[in-house]
Amino acid sequence: MVDITDARATSHPGAIRWFAVVLLIAYLALLAIGTGSVWVIAGGGTASWIAAPIFALVYLLGWRIWLAAGSTRRLTFKERATVHVVSGTIVVVLGSLAHLLLPAIVALSIVVMCDALDEP
Repeated sequence: MVDITDARATSHPGAIRWFAVVLLIAYLALLAIGTGSVWVIAGGGTASWIAAPIFALVYLLGWRIWLAAGSTRRLTFKERATVHVVSGTIVVVLGSLAHLLLPAIVALSIVVMCDALDEP
């Protein structure tokens, strides 16, 4: 069996594993899909200018406080998985309303998989 976690990469303190990089890209994809979906659902007018930045701010604050690797209040893996399921479901529903269902599901799947693989 092939070990895709590459134990050599974790032998150096502070080394960044490729799972973490892909995880960050998937988080950014969920942020973009969610913000774009809120923009489309709100109709592109004044409501969009208010709702989309609020969604982005809430998503980024949640990530920074609970999910970021460098956070002092980072949740455990099970708690992070719960946050992924809840926030990811919200983004998938918003994406389905804005006709971005497949990219939202793919991004959520990558987030869950890479967070599990990046767990030491």
